Amino acid sequence: MKYLPNLVVTSLTTLLLASCGNNDSTVSMEVRLTYNDNPYAVGETVYKGDTSVKFEKFYFYLSELQIGDQLVEEVMFCNAEDSTTMNYEWSWDKNSSTLSFCVGVDSLNNAMDPTSFDVGHPLSSANDMYWSWATKYRFLRIDGRSNPSGTLGSDDILLAWHTGKDELYRCIDLSVQLAGAIKGGDHLILEFDLDQLIQRMSLETESMTHTMADDYDIAVKLSNQLPRAFNIRVE
Repeated sequence: MKYLPNLVVTSLTTLLLASCGNNDSTVSMEVRLTYNDNPYAVGETVYKGDTSVKFEKFYFYLSELQIGDQLVEEVMFCNAEDSTTMNYEWSWDKNSSTLSFCVGVDSLNNAMDPTSFDVGHPLSSANDMYWSWATKYRFLRIDGRSNPSGTLGSDDILLAWHTGKDELYRCIDLSVQLAGAIKGGDHLILEFDLDQLIQRMSLETESMTHTMADDYDIAVKLSNQLPRAFNIRVE
């Protein structure tokens, strides 16, 4: 039996170990819902004071995601119950210390016809995020229920927060939260903090908006909570 020289064996071992580690040519990102600093799964019951709250649908758009000077995603449809829409990966060969994005759909895309996109596209009508009556996209679609008694039941208050319209497009810069530069091999966690989102909302008197004239102020108030509801960290 012939044996490989020690130098060759050492080199092969180094290559194998490197291949088992993080891929230094990519950056990945997970979008994660949280409540009170804990991961939140759609359908779980949480509490705002004594009021029980359950989110049953949680859809939203993120647009113009930029790391450094690179636009890595033009538009992302996030369905909190579908992990494939909450996890992303990009080729990466630089160090960057800035990250920004917007919640919603930019005005150009907001004027598009959803039937013009393939089923797998974020703006496809298959995602059920288009208002045909308004010919615009919903930016957030949050459905659920709450009960001030602390127990969900037949007397729940229904929750439907559906925001849209160009004026409610909110852009967020999280660069100040980054401890250092984003580099190849990093895994980013983008947290959507639901506690911060609903903290200033009344679950009894501000539980419904479809961004129409009679509930537009609720849509504005909810949209204005978005900048404080997102956090970024590197794992």
